[in-house]
Amino acid sequence: MAKERKPIPYVVLDSTVLTNGMRVLVEGVDISQFQKNPVMLYDHNDYQLPIGKWENIRKENGLILADAVLDYDDPDKEVQRIIGKVERGFLNACTAGLVDLEASDDSLLVLPGQTGYSVTKCRLREISITPIGRNHNGLKLYDRDGNVMELTDKTDTKLLLSDFIVSPKIETKMSKKYLQILNLSDTATDEMIEKAVEKLQSDKEAAEGRATKAEGDLNALKLADKTEKRNVFAGEVDEAIRAGRVNENAEGSVKTSFLNLFDKDPEAARTALGALPKPKSLKEMELGDKDSKEFKELEAMDYGAMDKAGKALLCRDKYPDMFKEKFKAKFGKDPKMD
Repeated sequence: MAKERKPIPYVVLDSTVLTNGMRVLVEGVDISQFQKNPVMLYDHNDYQLPIGKWENIRKENGLILADAVLDYDDPDKEVQRIIGKVERGFLNACTAGLVDLEASDDSLLVLPGQTGYSVTKCRLREISITPIGRNHNGLKLYDRDGNVMELTDKTDTKLLLSDFIVSPKIETKMSKKYLQILNLSDTATDEMIEKAVEKLQSDKEAAEGRATKAEGDLNALKLADKTEKRNVFAGEVDEAIRAGRVNENAEGSVKTSFLNLFDKDPEAARTALGALPKPKSLKEMELGDKDSKEFKELEAMDYGAMDKAGKALLCRDKYPDMFKEKFKAKFGKDPKMD
């Protein structure tokens, strides 16, 4: 039975710093054309036939990944020798060949330890099996004519990467909108902009300090006003206790309950206290109820009818104001009430 040979997964490229001080941004690598012809070379040697192909070429989590499919049927002994070393784990690296480069010297793209350009856009030309990769995942750069660029020294004028790439221009001029906010003209220098931003920050911090102080002062005023109103309400509760409208106990818990209610809802506390009736005096309790049926019957009689019905004395004792009014209407003078 033939041995089942599965594709071997490889990490092709990431965005870490390369041994030559450069880095390649994986998100800017175009893999679409390579997916149509995914040849596998050995150490970028495109003068010899491929030793296999790549499948499942993809980008995941900032990496370019691919699965190696080796050409086990190739009769070439050297190809089989390479394949054997791959299978036995002696060749574990691959290297990407990149072309159509665009790079940037933008400091925002620079990682710690990076001394060269950041390749922001390029096209994946080929992927090779290799003994040692340039960023532990491998890399080879090609110029526009397909010639390999062996960049070992950035200062070598014959090998400068800038000869083969397009460095994007970075616009550093501040927009008119923000210049207007800073009250600056279009000709403002970087130093003027920096000072204006510093002043804006200083003004912001000062405004925040004033706002914090104002809030503190307002809270203090609110607390003083609330304390004063609470003291006034406490006096009203004391007066209600003295007037007999509130029956206080020895512990003083009734007054405490009113004050607790005031702290939660002042209006509700005032309404509850105001609703308590004033206790009637002994004299008032002896007098009749003006809302009673008896009162209404006497009110409908004149003095003569009331006297004839034997209710004059009743009216005098229970409803003295009514009695005085009816007596005076009958006799033209106030009655003696003693």
